Amino acid sequence: MFAVHKTRTINPEAKAERVLACARQLFVEKGYHRVSIPDIVKSSGVSTGAIYNLFGSKEQLARTLHNKTLDQFQTDFLERLGHCTSTFEKLSAFAHLVFDLTEADPATMQYMLFMRHTEFMDGMGPVCLTEPFRLIREIVKEGMATGEVKQGDYFAAAVSYTGAILRPAQLHLECVLPQPLKEMAEEFINNAWAAIKA
Repeated sequence: MFAVHKTRTINPEAKAERVLACARQLFVEKGYHRVSIPDIVKSSGVSTGAIYNLFGSKEQLARTLHNKTLDQFQTDFLERLGHCTSTFEKLSAFAHLVFDLTEADPATMQYMLFMRHTEFMDGMGPVCLTEPFRLIREIVKEGMATGEVKQGDYFAAAVSYTGAILRPAQLHLECVLPQPLKEMAEEFINNAWAAIKA
């Protein structure tokens, strides 16, 4: 009787996701410059060789993490926009996404809010100039065109709205605002909307 040896299959995509999740948490906790590849190896359980195989360098890992984080946020935002018609509904979808993500995946929101990406990634603009926030500016601009948002500088109006939504998320992550954001979501959204509505 011959012994049957099972070949262990390793899903490289799952391994990469584990490395990225651990790197995100470490970058948030310690800062990019204080995190080494050995730190990521220890946290993720993925070998040094495998990490270099997957990403090539710590810098490329950080760039991949940045792009994937923002791409996922954008995907989730677009999905929530699917049934929205008014400017208020579209901006509310953004707010609920921020609040839901802050509660369900605090490391991702900490990464988006607190990491100074431009300090360690050349040619990478700040998060506020990325696609999800460009989309917010377009929604506000369209709102001005339809008369739902008061006339003025659409960039300034978008900043007013997003600032009023991101600040509670930041305070919640810093434990200054300990109650669940969902409990106060409508009040935050209505206050943010009141600042820009026509």
